[in-house]
Amino acid sequence: MKLDLIIPLYNPASGWEIKFVSKFGELVDRYFAGNKDFINLVLVNDGSPRNFTDKEINYLKEQIPHIIIVNYQENKGKGYALRQGVQSSVTDYCVYSDYDFPFGLDIIHSMYEELVNGADVVTGSRLTGNYFGSLPFKRKLVSRGLVIFNKYFLSLPVYDTQAGIKGFNKYGKAMFLKTTINRFLFDMEFVLLSSRVKGMVIKPLDVRITVDTVLSDFGIKVLKQEFTNLLQIVFKKRIVGQRKEDII
Repeated sequence: MKLDLIIPLYNPASGWEIKFVSKFGELVDRYFAGNKDFINLVLVNDGSPRNFTDKEINYLKEQIPHIIIVNYQENKGKGYALRQGVQSSVTDYCVYSDYDFPFGLDIIHSMYEELVNGADVVTGSRLTGNYFGSLPFKRKLVSRGLVIFNKYFLSLPVYDTQAGIKGFNKYGKAMFLKTTINRFLFDMEFVLLSSRVKGMVIKPLDVRITVDTVLSDFGIKVLKQEFTNLLQIVFKKRIVGQRKEDII
């Protein structure tokens, strides 16, 4: 196995496992030469009360040869779920995405190639694609605001940190496991921590959402929670950099 694919789930749609297996098979066949031993799949159930039962788990295990199931009962948030998945990874390279592959399949292969060619962290960038034009108004304002914040306040090497697909090698993995935010801004925290490591190569890749992807809006409760998380990130801005070789 050469690549860990980390997929977090919370309340997936009914019948999701059949569509997922089909997409996973397409990924292997089209982009990894049909080698079923290439990818180790890590599925993390983030406390879903529905549609993640023995029925779905058994089907997945029958269809996918290398699969690790991480399952816990209480919903903790996407950041927490991904850390559990990354801790269960077994190869030198990880890519995480959502179970419906909103950015398509080819980007997973592209990220893997960038990692093999020397990048430590590869992050999806939605700035030039169709993403922002598809967002509900309130979510668009928040997303654009975070881009400005990343560029002018945090001075990050990539301005769009919140695309839900990223890849990393062992150095990126070490920094990802240092994140503490459990909800959506863990992505920003990860890029910030990684950017403070001397010698860390962080590369953005342009992504586009698929035509059948539906983007939901933020609730007030989520916005309040993420504002608190944003303050945590601000306090980490002054982290003193360390050398890449010293983090593992």
